[in-house]
Amino acid sequence: MKNEREILAERVRERVDASGRSPRDLSIEAIGKPDLIRDILRGKRMPTGPVMLKLAEVLDTTTEYLLGLTASPDQVQSEVSIQDVRRDWIPEKPTELGIPLVGTGDCAELAVIDESGEEIEVERSSFDPEYHVRYIKRPAVLAGDRKAYAIYFHGSSMEPRFFAGEIGIVQPDRHAGPGDFVLVQLNDGTEDAVVSVLVKKLVRQTTQYVELEQYNPPTVFRLPRRQVSHLHRIMMPNELLG
Repeated sequence: MKNEREILAERVRERVDASGRSPRDLSIEAIGKPDLIRDILRGKRMPTGPVMLKLAEVLDTTTEYLLGLTASPDQVQSEVSIQDVRRDWIPEKPTELGIPLVGTGDCAELAVIDESGEEIEVERSSFDPEYHVRYIKRPAVLAGDRKAYAIYFHGSSMEPRFFAGEIGIVQPDRHAGPGDFVLVQLNDGTEDAVVSVLVKKLVRQTTQYVELEQYNPPTVFRLPRRQVSHLHRIMMPNELLG
């Protein structure tokens, strides 16, 4: 059985061939960059929702067709004039894309300073927000939230709250306060580009540092604020139920 990436690549190839244009030209028209379709055909990229919509537009089809949710590449066209439309007719809402499961992986540990001033190592993960493993079903409480994303948890540092292989949903626009579980996006201290992430419990944050708690081995430590590009709140199961 074909996976989402294989279906997407197959259908994009079909629509590119039907257009008679080059993948490079179509990619530039869609997002202003030349490598979008090439990466999709190689199975290296799963576009985000807005990019998928632009791609479907330039390929003269629908996102549902590209994702394998419908057998017809044709966009729905009305066969009646405005005068013929019944007054009680309500257009069907477009299918909402799921939440992207972004790329994460095990990574080398990060050296930090704990409460006693000792240098220790904490567990971290690699992070590639442009790489989408697949899309997962969108909970009703996140309808319309285009910034939400999902991650795989790695390692054992936050057990028994999070186990390796489980999926967590992150809501960037939700304020994170003390006691919340967070995904901390880290830079290398010199620029804002994210190089890795931590999944920990937030203790406190100031203009100078972010203080976090890890369960295994148990420790509380601080990160310089300049090293933190973003701090996003991880939603709990009861919140996803609405």
